[in-house]
Amino acid sequence: MFKVTHGGYIINKPVKMRRYASLVRKALIEDISGGTEADLSAQQIVLIDSIVDMQVICKMMGEYVAEKGVMKGENLQPCLMNSYLAYKNSISRHLALLGIHKNIEGKKEIYLEDM
Repeated sequence: MFKVTHGGYIINKPVKMRRYASLVRKALIEDISGGTEADLSAQQIVLIDSIVDMQVICKMMGEYVAEKGVMKGENLQPCLMNSYLAYKNSISRHLALLGIHKNIEGKKEIYLEDM
């Protein structure tokens, strides 16, 4: 469906990525407003949409790395060296601006040892 070149930047998102983006967006709206976009400010919607876009890029990079491996020769894959952490840090800052913290009221934190 699409040409894989570097895992992060693609104009046409595959169907599964569009579904993933919709699920992430819906979950963020529920976390902030209890489920209704109408209760959000324009600034919150912009931040949510930005988070979703960045998270989809990170997800695509992750799938690329899962397929191609973490290393390219003696170095990390270029998307990991140049972009992945920057996107993840931006997502974290956006979530903080929205007031979303690790332990959202009424939700249990999940740790790797619990899995």
